[in-house]
Amino acid sequence: MTQTITPTTSGKSRPKDTSKAGNHTNDRLRRVLSVSGMLPVLVLLIIVGSILSPAFLTATNFSNVLRLGAVIGLLAVGQTLVVLSGRGGIDLSVAQVASASAVVGSLYQAWGLPAVLVAALLTGVFFGVVNGIGVSFSNLQPFIVTLATMTMAKGVAFELTNASPLPVTAPGLSWFSTGLVLGIPVPIVILAVVVIVGQLGLSGTTFGRSLYAVGGNEEAAYGAGINVRGYRIGVYVISSVLAALAGVLGMAQLNTADPNFASGYELSAIAAVVVGGTLLAGGRGNIFGTLIGVVIMALVSNLLNLLNVNQWTNLMVTGLIIVIVVSVNRPADGDTRRQRVLKSAPLFGLLLLGAVTLYGVLK
Repeated sequence: MTQTITPTTSGKSRPKDTSKAGNHTNDRLRRVLSVSGMLPVLVLLIIVGSILSPAFLTATNFSNVLRLGAVIGLLAVGQTLVVLSGRGGIDLSVAQVASASAVVGSLYQAWGLPAVLVAALLTGVFFGVVNGIGVSFSNLQPFIVTLATMTMAKGVAFELTNASPLPVTAPGLSWFSTGLVLGIPVPIVILAVVVIVGQLGLSGTTFGRSLYAVGGNEEAAYGAGINVRGYRIGVYVISSVLAALAGVLGMAQLNTADPNFASGYELSAIAAVVVGGTLLAGGRGNIFGTLIGVVIMALVSNLLNLLNVNQWTNLMVTGLIIVIVVSVNRPADGDTRRQRVLKSAPLFGLLLLGAVTLYGVLK
């Protein structure tokens, strides 16, 4: 143990235990690694991708990947808050809420862009309140509640459009897809603002500390006087509002309000949250990690497309990568990373064998 001597008010000297300073440094390092634990994977992916395809490591390619990934990124940020709230928190409805919000917003395009935005966001608020109250005041699991809401939102979107995409020509809407802010595409700016605000809210506010407490130990949170139900309702509303915003971005990209445009995005958002290191049991994780997960997922898909890998093989490879990354990077596992790899090796091998077999059959 290293010791230094510091003077006391009596003029005598006393030893100072510097191990506390070392512990603080280690704590800071652990916090940094917990936030950016997937950064090495992202860096490795960029290096490998730039070797395999000259078109991969270009500003244009990265800009397109992030611009198109902004929709899933917004869904994933909301999903992160829901998962952090614990008690099996998950929001299966985000993709259909995005579609329904876009459809409802498009019905008001004759009143101008503000009306479109207000209608879309209020639709998100409605479904968020339904989810939050359903999860907080019933004995139903979030999976069931949001599955029901997902079905409801899907019905709304298809009923209002008669299952056909609606053209959207509201003046100014295209800015959400093709506009620039200081040379940066608007979807990337919106995602960056949401991520920064969300991360600061989690790490530096009472809201964030209370949300971690609710997800980590619900009974203790009750004992500490935290409004557990209020926080749960709040995160589901935030998730749905972000889904509605994602619906606006999708509507701007397609120039249509398609009732099916975000189908399957809820699974991509959940995968990004898991890859980003958020614990599905709740109480542990962060939004910055989720952003890294979104970028990794988007870059893997982009790289496979650049290599002319067909979409079915793309899905198999992506699924295999998710299992490997999550198995190695499980935040709740007390094992070392090497032990996790060894324990998961049979599963990796089985999945790889299955993927190769399927690839051979499909070829």
